[in-house]
Amino acid sequence: MRNRDTFTLAAAGDAILNRRLRVYEDEEFRGVVDRVRGADLSIVNLETLLHEYEEGYPWANAPGTYMQSPPWVADELTWAGFDAFATATNHALDYSHGGIETTIYELEKRDIPYAGLGHNLAQARAPTYVETPAGRGVLISVCSTITPGSIAGEQRPEVGGRPGIAPLRLETRHRVSADAMESLLSISEALGLETLKKQQAELGFPIAGHDDETFRLFNLADGDHPAFEVADEFGIKQRAKSSDVEAVRKRILDAKRQADWVVVSLHAHEGAEGRSNDHSVPSFIESFAKTCIEEGADAFIGHGPHVLRGIEIHEGAPIFYSLGNFIMQNETVEFLPTEMYERYGLDKSASPADAFDARVFDEEGNRTGFLGDSAFWESVLPVCEFDTETGDLESIELHPIELGHELPRPQRGRPLIAEGETAAKILEDLIEFSAPYGTKISVEGNRGRINI
Repeated sequence: MRNRDTFTLAAAGDAILNRRLRVYEDEEFRGVVDRVRGADLSIVNLETLLHEYEEGYPWANAPGTYMQSPPWVADELTWAGFDAFATATNHALDYSHGGIETTIYELEKRDIPYAGLGHNLAQARAPTYVETPAGRGVLISVCSTITPGSIAGEQRPEVGGRPGIAPLRLETRHRVSADAMESLLSISEALGLETLKKQQAELGFPIAGHDDETFRLFNLADGDHPAFEVADEFGIKQRAKSSDVEAVRKRILDAKRQADWVVVSLHAHEGAEGRSNDHSVPSFIESFAKTCIEEGADAFIGHGPHVLRGIEIHEGAPIFYSLGNFIMQNETVEFLPTEMYERYGLDKSASPADAFDARVFDEEGNRTGFLGDSAFWESVLPVCEFDTETGDLESIELHPIELGHELPRPQRGRPLIAEGETAAKILEDLIEFSAPYGTKISVEGNRGRINI
């Protein structure tokens, strides 16, 4: 028997932090903490690695900032009220497999439920369970924006697996006209690539995409090679790999028999038509999210693009296509590897502050890129209420969050309850993003609300 008539779920986006949280007592921040603590189950995406630079080596091609946080930041997040962490992200390999293993060690040492990372593929895909007064919750975490080498390896009887993330791999197709395809084939033949492919095949080496109906210009070795196909219109289409979707589907079905409330988390930077880090939602995420709900998930939480995306209610369950950033302190990472400085043309005398300045500011001192966009520093914290007897979603409260876009670097990045014009703008944007899904959001003061 459950102890409550309702079950509440709070969901947060990306948490990148390297500073203390509990020292702050301002009302705007404590308002966030109170809402997280007040839910029966609160979930956040941990988009950083817990280590002290000694346990792993920087990966040569890590995306964006090389993520590192002191292990005690996990304690700050649990202090704030979070019960479970999603950990499958594109930054998992920033400090090679040592960074992954240390993160796992630090989470398990603290008995923090997490999903999405593992010493092998089975562990990375495994659900994590949380006991609550309103029933047993479970979290499944996967990532579609995959750094090469970061996918967890499958265990075999004779060979161990490999630390990594639970993947949702994508099959990307670049659609071109028939004339353009002929040009690509002509270029490949003129460069001698088709002859090389034939020689490789005769030697017994696999040629990527050799057996499907697409054409790949450079596919002489394993790897992700652009695939082209003839279509009526130019475009880029992506779909999730069926075997990965099936793996998640199987875990949802298993978890549904072992828990009362099932939540699936997806970390995805991809946008529509090959874009990334914007408000658009690619069709593969829409399809995957709906599959998860149809198989029994009670909620789907998206994050990754660092900005808000729309909300859809599918078969009575919430789909948050992206909750944006919850904590963003990537500008105060203490140390950075050589590769980070080289990206911005800085020499060995440069400091982390120099690297972040080069990334954020132009020559006139103006903020540029998505770090300079106020949307990057705005989010919502949804709190979903379910009926424990029927399992039905009854309502969603949407609490606008701001991270201090205009504040100095040492101060911005911490979540604060938004008010006034800022809250109104965040809710207006979310209403616009959600409209294509038929989702009706009402505004009540500084909060949004979805009644089911």
